[in-house]
Amino acid sequence: MRKTFLFAILSFLLTALVVQGCWWNPTAPKPHVTQSVPPEADVLLPDVPLQNVAPVPGQFTLRYDPNSSLNPITTLNRDNILLASLLYESLFMLDGNLLAQPLLCKEWATKDNITFTFEIMPGVTMSDGSWLNAGDVAYSIRQAMQKGRYASRLKSINSVTSDGDLTVTIALFSPNCRFINLLDVPIIKSGSIDSSIPPGSGPYFFASEEAMQLDRLPLHRDYYSLPVTTVYLKECEDNQLTEMFDDGELSLLWDDPSDSFDLRINRLPEKRFYNTTAFHFIGFNARRSLMADPYVRSAIGCSVDRQYIVENILVGQHAIPAPLALSPAFWLYDEEWERRDLDPLVEMTLLLVNAGLEDFNDDSFLEKSDWLGGYEEFTVDFIVNEENPHRCLIAHKIADTLRRTGFNITVRELPWDGFLDALQAGNFDMYYGEIVLGADFDLSPLLLPGGLNYGRTANSDYIQFIDDFLIARSDDEVRYAAKRLCDEISANAPFVPILYKKYAVYSPMGAVSGAEPSQSGVFYNFAKWTINRMMLN
Repeated sequence: MRKTFLFAILSFLLTALVVQGCWWNPTAPKPHVTQSVPPEADVLLPDVPLQNVAPVPGQFTLRYDPNSSLNPITTLNRDNILLASLLYESLFMLDGNLLAQPLLCKEWATKDNITFTFEIMPGVTMSDGSWLNAGDVAYSIRQAMQKGRYASRLKSINSVTSDGDLTVTIALFSPNCRFINLLDVPIIKSGSIDSSIPPGSGPYFFASEEAMQLDRLPLHRDYYSLPVTTVYLKECEDNQLTEMFDDGELSLLWDDPSDSFDLRINRLPEKRFYNTTAFHFIGFNARRSLMADPYVRSAIGCSVDRQYIVENILVGQHAIPAPLALSPAFWLYDEEWERRDLDPLVEMTLLLVNAGLEDFNDDSFLEKSDWLGGYEEFTVDFIVNEENPHRCLIAHKIADTLRRTGFNITVRELPWDGFLDALQAGNFDMYYGEIVLGADFDLSPLLLPGGLNYGRTANSDYIQFIDDFLIARSDDEVRYAAKRLCDEISANAPFVPILYKKYAVYSPMGAVSGAEPSQSGVFYNFAKWTINRMMLN
């Protein structure tokens, strides 16, 4: 009788482990796991067991492209990038204020803001059953420095080394107090950069290609706090997105509302917008005599109606007007920095006079004085990428305003390849540009030679201003350095700031609460989300 009773208990425990998906490496030490009661929605509507079934309403379902890589470092597929924050984690994540919050990093230290030491959180399980170690972190960052969408932001890194199992040391070429803001780089298993789905430590793992679903990762610290046990995946074309979201076949959509693809949703969605470092600006060609004059460039900056652009062309919540080079979302931004001594129209008029621009021949257009009693007529060539209708509309709005102030200006809408060719050949006076800055707001790509310096307005004079901004430690030091940098850019106008974009996340009304998407990932703090699957229908 006793043997029968013991056998029954063991059978029950084994069955429970299999049903819960917790059958895992029995030889691995168990990390610290914070447990809580599973979400009520999962009790009311249990997920379908692992099998190859099409997603149905009531299941939390995301778009996935099986023909593109899910490697979080190298993939460029937007839908797979969205999924990556469920499968992979990073040392830090950016919050809604674009500030770094530790995730896989237990603690960090630096004495000179050049050499940084990071202690990795112990007991973190990877999806292949191994433990995350310093070698995985160092490998991932080194790979991200060489290829993929993180490479440009990591150019300041000199070396990355792992010391023991849980310590990583990163040395920079120059000091940067906000370097940790750049370390939301996904961590993958060492040696797996060529894999399309490398092992990671996120709260979910890819069950199988055939199953088209993500399951909770056993032993993950948030295992019992996650809002759903299974995330279902669905392949679809762009032209199917609206219908599938309206019908409840897709539970969440990500959108760049100012991008070339216009996502139109019929079903009333719940919208969440979050700040980004995606920056729109006007660039100039200093090889053209007119645009070599900082007075002319500053005058053009005075003419830009950023509020109109954001409210009427990008429909309000999709961007933040940026009168200065730094985003108003920068955590120490001060609106007092925007104050001007003169009305923009008056300031523009004075700048044009200082530049020697007047309507000398009464033809309603400005001409440039040669300072010898003569003048030179000019036409401003403003180029923009034709594939993005929002940028084209903004460019035409800016051009219309400049015409009313006397500029003879044309807008050339070019296909992407032609746009790049014109930039590289210097065949333009002005161009409408966009760059995704690092979250440290290092403006070096726009201010120093190289990078996006197509028009040669950038120069080494800005090095000291950039360095002072990046090495500032206290809040007061940061504010002082930030204002000096913004003032210098406003005075010389190597570029004219337009706006910082916001991205959007759409979900069915009432289906999601507690969501706080950030630039690091739509599913930031996913364990704190609540998903009402009754509202996904």
